[in-house]
Amino acid sequence: MNLHFDERGFVAGWAVKLMLFFVLLGIVIYDGAAVAVNHFQLGGYSNDVAIELSSSARDESLLMLERKAVKAASVWGARVVSVELNADKSVLSVTLRREATTLVVSRVSRFSDWGRTTSTGRVPTD
Repeated sequence: MNLHFDERGFVAGWAVKLMLFFVLLGIVIYDGAAVAVNHFQLGGYSNDVAIELSSSARDESLLMLERKAVKAASVWGARVVSVELNADKSVLSVTLRREATTLVVSRVSRFSDWGRTTSTGRVPTD
């Protein structure tokens, strides 16, 4: 009895599957890292913009503060959602939004919210 096993495509098929697995794993790691970095950076940026505006918050109108916030946030590619002062003008809140640069997350509507981060920086206006 002579059994003949054809193994010509076995190694090539295994190598292609392994390569595809690593490519998909790399995309997932890249997108996850981009979303995480965006989240942490935007938290710092919103605080930086709020600190930059806090010195003049008591003296300027809210419209002027928003214009300054838009200018400062555009440096980091963020969009100003809101600039707010509490009733006695002692606390300034600046809310920024930015979308992470990703390969898949920003292009798939089901996951697109994951790549969009909103952060609020609050500082006293003393």
